[in-house]
Amino acid sequence: MSDEMGMRKGRVEISLADAIQATRDLNEYVVSLDRILSRIGTGGKDPEILCDYVVDRKVLRRLGNLRNVIGTALEQELGEEAVHEIAEEAYFYTD
Repeated sequence: MSDEMGMRKGRVEISLADAIQATRDLNEYVVSLDRILSRIGTGGKDPEILCDYVVDRKVLRRLGNLRNVIGTALEQELGEEAVHEIAEEAYFYTD
């Protein structure tokens, strides 16, 4: 499915407000996670700072919202089943 999607030239739209919020959230995650992981790796800080950040900043809820915004836009172009297939191709952490 991913090769087929990569060749597709369609466009999807999200609202300007959603795009602005997504950009803010993604920038926060990239910068914050880089800083936190740097402190854990080189500074010997307790890894609990990562857990605290994820919980305090409600990262899971916010990422879920972003997934919903992008998924909804993709569904309008590709259909619900195709978006489900794309999502299932992703890596999932397992114990």
